[in-house]
Amino acid sequence: MYMENPIEKAQASIIQVMIANSVSAVKISKILCDHSSDNILKADEIICGLIYRLMTPMTDDEIVESMTEAEDIMYRDSSDEDILETVDDIEELSRQRKVRTNTCNCDICSQVRVCLCNFSDYIPKDELGDKFKKSIIDTCETYDRII
Repeated sequence: MYMENPIEKAQASIIQVMIANSVSAVKISKILCDHSSDNILKADEIICGLIYRLMTPMTDDEIVESMTEAEDIMYRDSSDEDILETVDDIEELSRQRKVRTNTCNCDICSQVRVCLCNFSDYIPKDELGDKFKKSIIDTCETYDRII
């Protein structure tokens, strides 16, 4: 009987959690995009989705759904990969500016604005949260975005 290496199993679980978190963040980004005036998914919506997901816990249903989607992503045939493209105007990427969000007043869009205001003071509850926050900060610094 084949037993999976415990280290490999733990690594796969951590990867699945990170993918699930990212899948959920992209869903939030899509909601922000759908609620904006131009309906074009841009870097700001993705950053806001990641920040929201870092700071706002998933419900039990969201966890189950995101973990299932993450597992599907991990084990699907590579020929079935979805490609998500976001294209900001080159000029827009070359200048420093504050991350923008929409003005919708639904619960999610309002909570995103609260998360943006509180992001710099937010202290994650675990090491994965620390890594996630650091990656958001590093990416914003790389692309001259200010939270």
